[in-house]
Amino acid sequence: MRPMRSLLRLSLLSLGVLSACTLRPYYRQVVPPDVARLKPQQAQGMKDVTMRVVDPSTGQPIPGARVLLDSSRGRVIATSDANGLIQLPVAPHLLADNPLVEVSLPKGVRSYSLQVVNPEPEPAQQPATEPEAPRPPQG
Repeated sequence: MRPMRSLLRLSLLSLGVLSACTLRPYYRQVVPPDVARLKPQQAQGMKDVTMRVVDPSTGQPIPGARVLLDSSRGRVIATSDANGLIQLPVAPHLLADNPLVEVSLPKGVRSYSLQVVNPEPEPAQQPATEPEAPRPPQG
């Protein structure tokens, strides 16, 4: 009976480790598709990606979620603000390594979803116009 218990314990432990890996996406899976398709050298100088951490059942933002990317060239740690927003860098080493995205949720939160926040469009530039010269009085 003892070997059976050990085997059961080992299989449960393995299942837990495997399921934890399947729940964590990779970097290229969470960034926008146009960023995910880049070759690492093309990422030089790109703007950060803004994302929102939300509760998938309610759609509400999750403040205080800690997002970790652990690559061969260091760690990136971001904590979501009151609106659930985080900034993830677009960097050659992250695209090359494609690290797991680990999310630590605040107490009481059971699941999350990462949503890409599209940047606000920059206001259109109005063409420069010369001020009109005053018109002489008609009379």
